Amino acid sequence: MLTRRQLLLAAGVLATSATAAGCGGDGPAEPRSEGKLLWWDHFQPREKFERKLFERFAKEPDGLPVDYTVFNPEKQGQALQLAKTSNQLPDVFTLAGVNAPPAQLVREGWFAPLELDDEARKALPTDALFDGLSVFDGKPYSFPVNSPKEYAVLVWYNRELFERAGLDPDNPPSSYDDWRAAGRAIRTKAGTNVYGWILPLGFAGRMREQTEALAQAAGSTDVHGVDLRTGEYVYHSEPYVQAIEFLLSLKRDGTLFPASAQLDARSGRARWATGVAGMFTDGCYCIGVVKTSFAAFADKMAVAPAPVPEAGAPIRIYQPPQPGTFWISGQSKHVAAASKLVSWFIGDEHQRDIATSMASPPFVRSAIDEADVHPTYRKAIEYFDQQCFLAPDPVVRNPAVAKVLAAMRDVKPGLPEIVQGAFSGDVPDYRKALRTLSDKMQAERSRAIAEVAKKGQKVSEEDFAFPDWEPGRDFGPGSY
Repeated sequence: MLTRRQLLLAAGVLATSATAAGCGGDGPAEPRSEGKLLWWDHFQPREKFERKLFERFAKEPDGLPVDYTVFNPEKQGQALQLAKTSNQLPDVFTLAGVNAPPAQLVREGWFAPLELDDEARKALPTDALFDGLSVFDGKPYSFPVNSPKEYAVLVWYNRELFERAGLDPDNPPSSYDDWRAAGRAIRTKAGTNVYGWILPLGFAGRMREQTEALAQAAGSTDVHGVDLRTGEYVYHSEPYVQAIEFLLSLKRDGTLFPASAQLDARSGRARWATGVAGMFTDGCYCIGVVKTSFAAFADKMAVAPAPVPEAGAPIRIYQPPQPGTFWISGQSKHVAAASKLVSWFIGDEHQRDIATSMASPPFVRSAIDEADVHPTYRKAIEYFDQQCFLAPDPVVRNPAVAKVLAAMRDVKPGLPEIVQGAFSGDVPDYRKALRTLSDKMQAERSRAIAEVAKKGQKVSEEDFAFPDWEPGRDFGPGSY
């Protein structure tokens, strides 16, 4: 559910929009924060450090005070859609919960391009800006503040419950079978009403991320269901089936916390921190949130990499370059000030602050080495260093691909709905559902390609395939 403040914000958006409509105007409603920057993001671990940056910015001669809201990532998209409809987008925001590519949002007028001075442009890493991802019509609209090298299915586990169950917290499992056995041991030996696992099953976006990462760890060479070598959709492939079967096995074993179906990442993490379950799947930011909100639990935490079907199997996680982190509203009246503030996020000081907050890893990797972080965060980053690789992105090779992605219509049920349906029983034959998803996604992409090609764009199915790509290696800017 939306928090009270988020509901009040949404209500304020509607009220302001209704007033403007009552006056007979079709244009943007009057801003709710004259003389301020309205900023929405979902980075809970970084809140303290962002507030420090905002306070410093407000004291600048050309700065402004910042009205700052940290959203639950599952709910932010709803608030943004409402704000866009009501002509009340915040000045700066992240895209958590907005399931559309930036190219589509640019076309729909969501964003204004950045207004960066020469000094700010020089501060950007040379490999941070890509046509079709963060640059449109030659103008930069955003840039990545965080590294793409991370994944959201690390296994965070409770050292104290491991010990109670007779498990070695310094030697965690790695295979599906051994993780299942650990869950059963905790369920039967660690205490009354203590379960093996909590999953954020109620958060569709997170379950998509986690299932895709599990499939890659199981050997899939895809990004978002598209095989990097062939360009074909492979949701029906064995690694995806194995990933879903592993998740379902936790329920069959009786080790899954019963309320998992109703939990998102934030509420699931909070329940896990009370000691009701041994394991919780999450990103590296788990420790940052816990240190901020449940500090007494932090030193009970340990972390392990993604589970794999067979012990000792190499883990290879592929992530494409990131399009950007913060975006400036096309409705903003403070684009210059917002651009200056956004540019500060790639500076050395705030990159160290991002690391210190133990959020998603900063874009500048050396900032982590200079930061004071919990040992589990450093361990998680070590896993990412070893296991994460920069994948090729067809949009970078051919910007017209972004128009195809923007033209594609949603296919339902998608991967997260299939996973959730497998747990609820609404999708009993998930193998068939995955095959259908691959076929429908392939057909929808072909339709979108034809639509875009009719408008004069040179794009084809071949643009999605990288037959010379080598698994286990970074595909950097010089590889295209």
